Amino acid sequence: MAASLAGCATPGKPTASKLTHKTPAQFAACVMPKWRALAPLANQKSIAHGYRLTAPSAVASDDVLEVVDVRDGSRATFYKGSFLSGDKLRLAARECLD
Repeated sequence: MAASLAGCATPGKPTASKLTHKTPAQFAACVMPKWRALAPLANQKSIAHGYRLTAPSAVASDDVLEVVDVRDGSRATFYKGSFLSGDKLRLAARECLD
């Protein structure tokens, strides 16, 4: 039963997508400490052309932020895990856009 409560790291539909002039590495370096302050088990993995940041949830799907290289910086795409999760992680990522 515990396995059925574990969060899912595969994102569904994006909740928000924004462009930034920062590289994926710069953006992830800004976001990760903020996410860890809110979700201590948050982690970061390299993906093709960028990074995937995941904030695991024990009761809902994980919140995921994918940051990939685009022409003049990065595209940050946020996937909200569930209506149960608040907006703190998304807002923390938004602080790093500029």
